[in-house]
Amino acid sequence: MATYSSPTASATTALVTGAAGHLGSAITRLLVGRAITVAVNDVDATAARRLVESVDGAVPFIADVSLADEAVRLVTEVVERLGPIDVLVNGVGVEGPLGAVEEIRPNDVRRAFEVNVMSMFWLCRAIVGGMKRRGRGRIINVASGAGLAGGALASPYHASKHAVVGLTRSLARELGPHQIPVNAVCPGYVESPMVDRILDAETALTGERADVVATIPMARMASADEVAATVAFLALDAPSYLTGQCVVIDGGLRA
Repeated sequence: MATYSSPTASATTALVTGAAGHLGSAITRLLVGRAITVAVNDVDATAARRLVESVDGAVPFIADVSLADEAVRLVTEVVERLGPIDVLVNGVGVEGPLGAVEEIRPNDVRRAFEVNVMSMFWLCRAIVGGMKRRGRGRIINVASGAGLAGGALASPYHASKHAVVGLTRSLARELGPHQIPVNAVCPGYVESPMVDRILDAETALTGERADVVATIPMARMASADEVAATVAFLALDAPSYLTGQCVVIDGGLRA
């Protein structure tokens, strides 16, 4: 009988998209702290370079991964400069438009799906060939608790995160024979600028600010570091047999 050992004990390089954002920065810092070289991807060159200046072991790569060609270019450049990519963290995401469904503009919906879903598809498409050849690698998609339930006035965001969950589960089945785990992290409310923007927009729409903390059994939002620790567990420590899962970290909100 095979015994368990961490298949990523020798992991050296991770690609993190949306890395200059609030959550992406926390993920980057935690992975670098585990002696992993992190390819920092973001569309904001200034923010990406500011991050790597403060993190020894992070290297900036600027690309708009919502575009298929840019995703391919990014992966090619990372491999050329840093070597094979052992871990892909698809962390890029936007909240998308909020409002009544009949008032949301089509282009805003398309952009939400391009960033939240297609970026992950293009990156996985570009990276799995190398992982298959080596017979190892890990993919972690940052989804959301919104991908497990509906949400009034935020249908594009919820629908896009449902798509991330579906992509994760489908790729887990497809890549399982190649020993490549694919999992999603589904945070609930996180103390972050994005959640602040969402709550502000909902307040403007409804005229009343929701007391979301009152709905959480732990009576607080998650910190970015707590979500980053969950990502790092899936990236480096979880048994490879754990795949196709949506790991929920929401303080008991959906328990």
